[in-house]
Amino acid sequence: MRRTITQIGQIGVCLAATSVSIVLSVFITFFILWLSDADDSITQIALIISIIAPGIIAPLVTWFLIGLIIKIDELEQKQRKLITYDELTGLISRRTFFEKFDELKEITEKNRTHITLAYMDLDDFKKINDVYGHNAGDQALKSFAQILSNAARANDIIARIGGEEFAILLPETKIEDAHMILERIRKTVSSKELIIEGKKLSISMSTGLAHYQGDALKIDKLVSQADKAMYKAKSEGKNCISLYATK
Repeated sequence: MRRTITQIGQIGVCLAATSVSIVLSVFITFFILWLSDADDSITQIALIISIIAPGIIAPLVTWFLIGLIIKIDELEQKQRKLITYDELTGLISRRTFFEKFDELKEITEKNRTHITLAYMDLDDFKKINDVYGHNAGDQALKSFAQILSNAARANDIIARIGGEEFAILLPETKIEDAHMILERIRKTVSSKELIIEGKKLSISMSTGLAHYQGDALKIDKLVSQADKAMYKAKSEGKNCISLYATK
């Protein structure tokens, strides 16, 4: 119902509601007058009022109500977008990312294929904020997200998990193949020189990889594994890739 109203538009709904109100008003008035056997002069006045009254009241009431419905719909759409996407980078949110994994997990288990999770952290992000300011930090995050989007494959799922941490789900990809893909992305990121507020800035990323192949792992466990591998990459000097070592 609400979708139909928004598609027709506020003016269209008002015109339709006013027309229906006038027709119903005239019909009811005519029926009452017919039952009461009123004379012609009263009938004419009553019929005129039955046309004018809804013609004035219906548009005002309908305009307000439809405007309220459309406003609620816009707010709900905005809320859904905020839940689905990260406002700063435009990438999907952590919540949506986890939902995407659950969808891929079913396909992976059915087809007995692989998923690799890449968990990335923008190196020295705190230093960027401290030296260049938070606006520069936001620009660095947006630029980093854009580089990831351009460098990743079409079926890869990219998300901003929070802060300077990002993740990529690589469907039907063994961890060895994922390592080659992320190495290419790593080189692309480190070779880019960003111009932020007139200043040149180089960035790099540390990446941890974890692998899923039809076992009982949940997404939070897989993220935890990739996160540990990512911190191992940081401890090894940053701007590199580390694989989670299964016991």
